Amino acid sequence: MVEKIALTEQMLEEKLQEMAPEWKTGKNEKDVPYIERVHHASKFMEGIAFVGRVAEAAEANNHHPDIIVNYKRITVRYWTHSASGVTLADVQMAQKIDPLF
Repeated sequence: MVEKIALTEQMLEEKLQEMAPEWKTGKNEKDVPYIERVHHASKFMEGIAFVGRVAEAAEANNHHPDIIVNYKRITVRYWTHSASGVTLADVQMAQKIDPLF
């Protein structure tokens, strides 16, 4: 299992470039970093099916994202609450679910 320690900003940028370059960084209202990727579905139910596939992968890996559904726009966001930031485990999950996009 990967140690869940928040990556520095530089380490995060390097890991994303290497492992999950389609993911973007951001910060929440408490200034905690996260990574996210947006899926644009053609129909609402296609977006809901996408959420189901992401949920199955997250459950299989016991590492769950925040998933935001705005009609046909699905945002998948990873960060580790206990580390107050993005960990290597978050980046690895981003890489694992990339094929779903």
